[in-house]
Amino acid sequence: MRSISCLFLFLFLISSCKSKKNLVKVNSEVVKKMSAKKIIKKHNILSFNAKTLDAKLKVGYEDYINGKKNKINFTVNLRVLKDSVIWMKGSKIISAFRVKITPASFSYYSLIDKKYFEGDFSLLEKILGANVTFKQVQSLLLGETVLDLKKQKFISEVDDTSYKLTPKEQHELYRVFFLFDPNNYSLKKQLITTDTNKVLDIDYKSYRLIEKELVPKKITINVSQPEYFTTISIDFKSVTLNKQISIPYKIPSSYKPIKL
Repeated sequence: MRSISCLFLFLFLISSCKSKKNLVKVNSEVVKKMSAKKIIKKHNILSFNAKTLDAKLKVGYEDYINGKKNKINFTVNLRVLKDSVIWMKGSKIISAFRVKITPASFSYYSLIDKKYFEGDFSLLEKILGANVTFKQVQSLLLGETVLDLKKQKFISEVDDTSYKLTPKEQHELYRVFFLFDPNNYSLKKQLITTDTNKVLDIDYKSYRLIEKELVPKKITINVSQPEYFTTISIDFKSVTLNKQISIPYKIPSSYKPIKL
C-alpha cells in the first residue's frame, strides 16, 4: 500500500515565433504584477501534446508516523497513453507491483503479497483520503494543475519570485493554491490545505525539454498532518515521447482480492 501512495502523492510550449531554447531559462528580473486571466492564458499554452510517454523513475519514500521513521527507494517504469491509460511497474531488485489506471477504473496487484484490487477509484481514494480522478493523476505526473483553471475565477498576486493564483471561492473542505514560473508560466507548486491541518505540497523542482514538450524532471511531494509526515521524491531518469507502447497487465488467477 505504501508503494502505491508514493506514486500519486505533477509543460511548456511558447508561441511558434519564439525559440524553445528559453523554456527552462531563469532570470532575476523583478516579477511584475499580472492579472489572473493573463497568467492562466499563458499557462494554458503549455498543453501536453504528446500521445504517449514512456519513462523510468527513481522514487524515494520517507515517512514519520508516531515517532517511527520508514524509508524506501525503488524504481518505477511509467507509461502514459494520454487521456486513456496510466501504467506503472514498480521494482526493488525484483518486480514488486503493477498498476493500471483508466478514466473509469483503478487496478493493482502485488507480486510480493500475491494480492490484487480491481474496480473503481475507491481504493485509491481510501489511500489518499480524497476524491480522485484519472485526469488529476495524469495532471500531477505531467506538471499540470489538478483543477481546471478555466472553470473558476482566480485572484493573482506576486509571491516572492512566483505568480500565485488563489480561487476566489475556495472549496468548503480544502483550500488550493498554484504557483507559476514568471519566466515561462510553467507550474512550480500545487498546495492543498484542509481545516484538519492536513497539507499536500507538490513541488516541481525542474523540467526538461523533450521534443518540444516540457516534462517534469523532479517532483517532490510533502504530505503532513498531526503526528504524520511523508516526503516523496520522483526523479524522471529517462523519458521517451510519442513511441508505440505496450501495456502488459494480467492478474494471476491465484492472487487473492484486497478487501476494503
